[in-house]
Amino acid sequence: MTIKQLAADMARFWLQDNAVIIDTETTGLGPTDEIVEISAIDCEGNVLLDTLVHPVGEISPEAQAVHHITEDQLADAPYFNHVLPDLQGITHNRTVVMFNSAFDARLIMQSARIHGFPGPRISPHCAMVNYARFHGEWDHQRDRYRWQSLEKAAAQMGVQVDGNAHRALTDCRTTLALIQAMAAFRPVAA
Repeated sequence: MTIKQLAADMARFWLQDNAVIIDTETTGLGPTDEIVEISAIDCEGNVLLDTLVHPVGEISPEAQAVHHITEDQLADAPYFNHVLPDLQGITHNRTVVMFNSAFDARLIMQSARIHGFPGPRISPHCAMVNYARFHGEWDHQRDRYRWQSLEKAAAQMGVQVDGNAHRALTDCRTTLALIQAMAAFRPVAA
């Protein structure tokens, strides 16, 4: 079995398990940044969570240039500690997939700690790493398969981005479509 087939099998597992797909938008990329938007869907496309989140800190200009979420839009949004119980309920005993799980999981934990709470106990699967194996482009400098951005992976697989890229719900839906495209792969018989 090839690495590509194993990656396709993982995508099929996520679909069969009706995994929860989570994406976040944040105030920035650093160790003190926090979530300003979080969404979660299941593999049937049902929206389980979709909310803006009022941060304690400010949104960096660089982050705002990516997701276009403004401080004014967040004025009436709940703080992360009010969103956390819903997130914990959604992820409890579920398979969780995030496109860039190292980043999103870190920001979930950081946001929880800022509010004095432990983060949810999740060990998310990484769709970006799985897609890198599926795509199969080797990065000799890093000695691993080359990671692709969600937009680039979607374009490579013919997945249409429906909505504003770099918004959490759109990115969840794009990740689901990418998972579905990988799962549809069947090797050609020799």
